[in-house]
Amino acid sequence: MTRKKRQAYSEEFRRETVRRAEQPGNSNASVATELGISAQQIYNWRRQFNRLTDKKFSTMSVYLIESTLFYERIP
Repeated sequence: MTRKKRQAYSEEFRRETVRRAEQPGNSNASVATELGISAQQIYNWRRQFNRLTDKKFSTMSVYLIESTLFYERIP
């Protein structure tokens, strides 16, 4: 008995798949069925990309807050 190899998807494919699933009228299940992948995989990719985006924005927010505070202290 041999094990099935895991499919490796490019980041571009994953982002495009998540974008398609987020379009009005689409669902993770419908997009997953079209592409022959698991709907759970789309949930995982969405969560992964949201975490990356949240980190970028949280760092940017801290920078903007610090810049604003610095700007307000200048006489």
